[in-house]
Order: sequence, then structure tokens, then C-alpha cells
Amino acid sequence: MGQIANQGWCVRRMLTALLAGSVAAAILVPAVRAEAVPDTAGAEVRHHPREKTYMKRQWGVDVIFLRQTSAGDMLELRYKVLDPEKAAPLFDRQTKPLLTHVSTGAKLIVPTPPKTGALRNSNPPLTDHTYWMFFANPGQLVKPGDIVDIEIGDFAVRGLVVE
Repeated sequence: MGQIANQGWCVRRMLTALLAGSVAAAILVPAVRAEAVPDTAGAEVRHHPREKTYMKRQWGVDVIFLRQTSAGDMLELRYKVLDPEKAAPLFDRQTKPLLTHVSTGAKLIVPTPPKTGALRNSNPPLTDHTYWMFFANPGQLVKPGDIVDIEIGDFAVRGLVVE
């Protein structure tokens, strides 16, 4: 039993090292100058009452959360697939996910380490399964409470608050 626990620790340590190396390869592209962007820090994001219903009907997914992970160097998006046919475009390997930090305009990508490939699910989706996607967060730019937008092809989530 001790050997199995030790192997799990080694795997976690290797993944952490891999993710840390991937963060260095991420890009930050300022979309607009900082003075042109309204300050949204501390602002309450208001969503239409049926926004989540629309996302479930249109895309067949329910976004569970977006939060910091890997000591803040990564952002983890978790979502549940309700309708695999509608959610299929989110799993297309050719479509590159993009996270935009609303207050700075910085654009963050999903890293693609050479040994593991993109840090996202790309196998065909299954009903009632939860899937993940990691975005690089170099310099821990995006903090809990910040507002971001996520785009994956035509799929878009606006005003998502980081946990």
C-alpha cells in the first residue's frame, strides 16, 4: 500500500513540474490598452436569469466552475455535458480555447506540452460526465474574484467569475 501511495505522489510531482513548465510557454496578448478598459474589480456581474438555461439548451453543457489551481499558475474550467451532440464542438482538437481577462484584456491559452498534448479533454463527450480544461495563468495574472470570458469556437461564456 505504501508503494502505491508513493507512486501517486511521484505522479503528482511530475504533473506539477510539467504544468509549471507549460506556463512559461503560454502567451499574453493585450487586446486593448489598460486605460481604455473600465475597472471591473469589485463590480457585481449581472447575468440574465435564463443565461444558464440558454447554455444548456444551445450547447448541452453546464459550467460548474473556473478556479485557480497549481498554486495559482493555472486556471481550471470544469463543465458537465448534458447533451453530447450539442457539446461536440467544445471537444474539437482544431478549435483553440481562449480565456480573456476582462479588466486587462490579456488572452490566456490552453498549454500544449509536447509529451501530454493540450491540457483539455478532446475525446468524444458522454452524457452526465464532467470534463476539464486548464488555462495557463502566467504571473498569476487572473485572481479569484476576477471576471473572464471564455471562447471555444462559437461557444462563449461571458462574465464568468473566478473562484
